[in-house]
Amino acid sequence: MAKKILWTEIRVPEYPRVRFFLKDSSLRGKLKDVTNDVCKLVIEDLEDDSGFCELLRLNPEGKLVWKTKHQSLQETKWQVQFEYGVPDEKWLKFSE
Repeated sequence: MAKKILWTEIRVPEYPRVRFFLKDSSLRGKLKDVTNDVCKLVIEDLEDDSGFCELLRLNPEGKLVWKTKHQSLQETKWQVQFEYGVPDEKWLKFSE
């Protein structure tokens, strides 16, 4: 079971470094760009002693847009820094 550990709100840059696409049945199976749907990021610790984390990209309604897996918390933060320019001090801890 994954445990949510950090979160932050973001704004997708005007010219994103990474884009995300999903098949859209309303477009007859063509791809829909969902990059700009992201407004919140959540980092989950997989809690399986692997050190891996998942980065969840959520839309304004809190629904999952895209998820990626990273080898460590630090690597996850570096990916967010690369994609969205979010520095370490912008992350907030989940309260339990």
